[in-house]
Amino acid sequence: MFANLNPEAIIISDDRIDKETAITRLDKQACDVFQLPDSKEILDKVIDRESKLSTGIGLEIAVPHCRTPQVGHVAMAVMLVRQGIDYNSIDGKPVKMLFLIISPERDITGHLICLSVISQAVSDETTRMQLLNSKTPNELYDYLNSVQ
Repeated sequence: MFANLNPEAIIISDDRIDKETAITRLDKQACDVFQLPDSKEILDKVIDRESKLSTGIGLEIAVPHCRTPQVGHVAMAVMLVRQGIDYNSIDGKPVKMLFLIISPERDITGHLICLSVISQAVSDETTRMQLLNSKTPNELYDYLNSVQ
């Protein structure tokens, strides 16, 4: 289900960081791993989208995202921030896991499928707790790919 994710695009951080730092690190990681052009333009689109409405969906999860002509396929990156981030989430809780989605501008279906898959994965409390308690990027990747 997480075919657009590469284990190298997963970051686990024990640092205390803010929302913009987390999004910036995710953007850089995704652009490096997937060899996406113009990281700054993608970051600007994600930050602009975030400024309009927080993508903190609750349950300690955020899904920052953008659509851009800079990419030819959907790319995902994930960050687990053990300290939590003040994210202005809908439930007011700090965010501990961010799923960054970068989609082609014209691939609305692929973008929505990614959002749906993430929502399905994190709505199950057992799965969400496994993800949030992952020790390594590979462990987190394996949990995500075991989601039915």
